[in-house]
Amino acid sequence: MLKTILVVVTVFFVVRSVPLRASDIPAFLMRADYRFYASMLLFAVFLMLQASIWVLIVNAAMTEGEREGIREGRKLGLLTGLRIFIDSQFAKYIPGGFWNYAGRVVLATRAGVPLQAQLASIVYENVLLVSAALMYALLFALSLGGSPLPLVSTALVIIALAYLLYDRITTWIRQLFVRASRWKLLGRLLAKGRESHESAAVGGSAVMPRNPFFGYLVCFLGSHFIMGIAFWMLTDSFGEGHIGLLYAAGTFATSWLLGLFSPLPGGLGVREGFLVYFLSLKLGTDAALHISVIARLWNIMAELTFWLLIKAVSHLPKRVKMYE
Repeated sequence: MLKTILVVVTVFFVVRSVPLRASDIPAFLMRADYRFYASMLLFAVFLMLQASIWVLIVNAAMTEGEREGIREGRKLGLLTGLRIFIDSQFAKYIPGGFWNYAGRVVLATRAGVPLQAQLASIVYENVLLVSAALMYALLFALSLGGSPLPLVSTALVIIALAYLLYDRITTWIRQLFVRASRWKLLGRLLAKGRESHESAAVGGSAVMPRNPFFGYLVCFLGSHFIMGIAFWMLTDSFGEGHIGLLYAAGTFATSWLLGLFSPLPGGLGVREGFLVYFLSLKLGTDAALHISVIARLWNIMAELTFWLLIKAVSHLPKRVKMYE
């Protein structure tokens, strides 16, 4: 019963986040050409890459936890991790802005992932996402005519400080993990969805070494470039002007970054507003408004494509067993 209520609530807020009337959606989808659907599929690939990097971070955090003497949990398989990621992804549209992470923690705990690895993965994932988006925002600022010397100098100083002070920063993060793992309320809530108290221990901490951290940053930079290509293809599919690939990647990454300050779920409103502003500088206001409205539908369609593909792949072994 509770699961059904959660599904209904999630679907309600997902549908509500689409800034189109239900009657307009089929008409648009019929008019859209192949470039729209190709860009949507590529954006789904970006989401899969992002989910795969999260799985790698979770398993890396578990490995570090084992080295520090924390009880071993079950390593997260790629397919299981992708399913956990996308099953919880739609909850980001529910007001509050944290339900997708809450759902991910519950599902990963049921899969036997230790809590300290999950806390580490959530923190590192968001730090890396924001860092990658900031780098694209820097390139975007340069394309808008920003003075290159102070921008590049500031970015290089920040990167150098992060690299040199990494151990000190991670020591502080470790203390946060230890404190969070001792929250009794958090432990009780997770115990309800836990398959095994032994396999999902909540004690300890898991901190990623410096080289893997910067390696995953490169991975996120690569996945963001795929995202930029997808958004560039989307804007091109409207046939109302042309923008460069780096401008498209910077526009989408910067708008996503600024959307983090939105009080509404999924960055709703703020993200679209900045998309309109940045795109209007190249394509005009009418085209920018059109693209920003469709971009939300495009995003949800890519998430649905990801979800359907994972569901189909997950059911293949069961069907094969039935016919054996």
